[in-house]
Amino acid sequence: MSYEQVISKIVREEGVEHSTMMSTPCIRYKGQFMSMMFDRENALIIKVSADRVNELIAQGRGLEFNFTKKRFKEWVLIPLDYEADYESYIYEALEYAKTKA
Repeated sequence: MSYEQVISKIVREEGVEHSTMMSTPCIRYKGQFMSMMFDRENALIIKVSADRVNELIAQGRGLEFNFTKKRFKEWVLIPLDYEADYESYIYEALEYAKTKA
């Protein structure tokens, strides 16, 4: 499922809303950043636990996000190669955001 298709679905969830981050459209849950497309890398960014970020990187499914030369420990890039799994990754980010809200 494409990012746009997932977003159309997930914004129907209570507390999920369209927003912006770094002048780019994103999705938030009660103000907590969840996900966005990062055009510079042509990849999805999700916010999940640091352990999950490390796991996705170790599996080769995720890439470290270090846009500002500093590693974001709870953000991971998911390349378009895994677009078919974007729905599950974005819902995983929602569950993580719920623990932070």
